[in-house]
Amino acid sequence: MNRKIPVIDYGLCMACGICVAACPFGSLDLTAVGRDGSGNAFPELAAPDTCTGCGLCAKACPIDCLAMDERG
Repeated sequence: MNRKIPVIDYGLCMACGICVAACPFGSLDLTAVGRDGSGNAFPELAAPDTCTGCGLCAKACPIDCLAMDERG
């Protein structure tokens, strides 16, 4: 069964954490540290088993750097 998971475009992401706060299941966390070379913490799918694919994180992103991608 396929389900959607958030995929982050780190070239656009500004590490604001809004997507992390928007996730009601705690699936995202600011744990992708150093993606920009300055030590900023970026979001990543830290708890994929809790992600339901609801898309609230992608909807909350102010710069549309998250997309819901179908994965098997």
